[in-house]
This record gives sequence, C-alpha cells and structure tokens, in this order.
Amino acid sequence: MQRVDNWVPVGKLAKSHGLKGELKFRPNVPDPGVIQSLTKVRLGIEGKEIGEHVYENIGVRGHYSKLILKLSGVDSVELAKTLTGQTVYAPKEDFPELPGGGRYWFEIVGLKVYDEEGMFFGEIEEILNTGSSDIYVVRDKKRELMLPAIDDVIKSMDIENGRLVFHRIEGLIEDDSI
Repeated sequence: MQRVDNWVPVGKLAKSHGLKGELKFRPNVPDPGVIQSLTKVRLGIEGKEIGEHVYENIGVRGHYSKLILKLSGVDSVELAKTLTGQTVYAPKEDFPELPGGGRYWFEIVGLKVYDEEGMFFGEIEEILNTGSSDIYVVRDKKRELMLPAIDDVIKSMDIENGRLVFHRIEGLIEDDSI
C-alpha cells in the first residue's frame, strides 16, 4: 500500500454490480468502520498518480467482505465498468486519532525495520491480521521476515522518522544464533 499526498488506499473496485453504476468493493483496511464512514474518495492505480476528481456523497452498503460502493456521478453499468480494478483512496484527515497511541496501517506500512543492534532488515510491506495480534511482513531484496506486533518483539516505532526497532527472539529469524 502506498500513500499518495494525504490520501491513503482503502481498497479496490472489483467489478460492476447491477445496472445503476454500483461497484463491488474489496477493502484492504483492518477496521471495517473506516469504510462505512467514507465521505469522499479519489480513484487511481496503485503506485501511480491518483486522479484529481473527488467523489463525494459515497454510498456504502453490505457486509465488510461483500461491500457495494456507489460513487456520485457514476450512474450506469457502462461507466462503472471503466472504473473496475482501480484503487480507492480516502483522505488521511478523515481518520480520527486512535486511542492509546494506536497507529493506522498506513502509518506502519513503509517503515524501515532494524534490530536493536542497528542491522537493517527491510521495510514493512504488508500487515496480516491474525485475530490475536498483527503480523508485520518485512521484506528486502533477499528475505522476508514476519514480525509479530507484540511488546516482547516491537521495541520502538518512530513514525515521524520512518523507523521500527525490534528485539530478536529465538526462532524469529532463520539461522538465528541467540
């Protein structure tokens, strides 16, 4: 997931639904409440420039895994089909501050990851929600590391400087001689 300006990706448009311009929507956010509270979005292709047009008065219905999105001005199946596959971006300011110092996924993805000795391991590219705790998927050109987002492992997270420091525990890293 890539942040563009102050807009963050919240999911993708899958395919058209019905004849009135609605689209099936696949969210990629851990909190379904975020989707229900969308008031405006922009569309684009992930990793490229996003469109300037802002869709307001967004309609969202359905359950989290089967959401239908209605964008203002998209009133036909033909127009909806031209939007399929695009990423949906929401403005960062629409996300309220989380209680207890919590962080949104878009603040964590992209952080550079180091162990306590300062060895670089890559960047967080993905967050897996396992139910009990999140798993940060860290990748560089050679390896992949799965960091459980628990206090025993994550020692510090500096969002402003784009850095996460973790504690090596036995079995976390292949061929780790702790």
